[in-house]
Amino acid sequence: MRTPRARGFTLVELLVVMAVVVILVVTATPSVSDWLQNAKTRSVAESVQNGLRFAQTEAARLSRLTTFTATSTGWTVDYIAVVNAADAFPHPLQTSPAGSLQGATIAAGSGTPAVIQFNSFGRVFGAATTAGPFTPLAADATVDVTNPNGGSRKLRIVLSQGGKTRMCDPDKTFSSTTPDGC
Repeated sequence: MRTPRARGFTLVELLVVMAVVVILVVTATPSVSDWLQNAKTRSVAESVQNGLRFAQTEAARLSRLTTFTATSTGWTVDYIAVVNAADAFPHPLQTSPAGSLQGATIAAGSGTPAVIQFNSFGRVFGAATTAGPFTPLAADATVDVTNPNGGSRKLRIVLSQGGKTRMCDPDKTFSSTTPDGC
């Protein structure tokens, strides 16, 4: 007659499995953290790009001057009500949600005005302040998004003089083999 065999794991088997799991977790933690920070950077860059598109669309829809302003805490889209030539003031249309930067930073690229303005046809203009003076952009406007909390990804939103927005990686050069480059 056979005796029933004991079922379960031995202590040695359990310790070996736990050691393997700990090694895998310790190895994967830095890459997961980097991935999360890069995802946050991408999310903020998409928010900026959508804000620019919203400002352009609202300018054409409302037949009014609209502005896109990027600050250290987020971005805002306003339309400009002009009472007379000396009295132009912004009315808010949309702002980035509170805390939407998720630790990322937004900065206008070199040569890009602090305020990007769209005329009633949705064409891009540059401005020194939200009240003007409004002048056409001399070159493409850029907004850089980085994450100082970690992550290796940097993204740039390029707004062409014609009004097309594009997100690209400033660390890569645009070519037929790297279409995500700037």
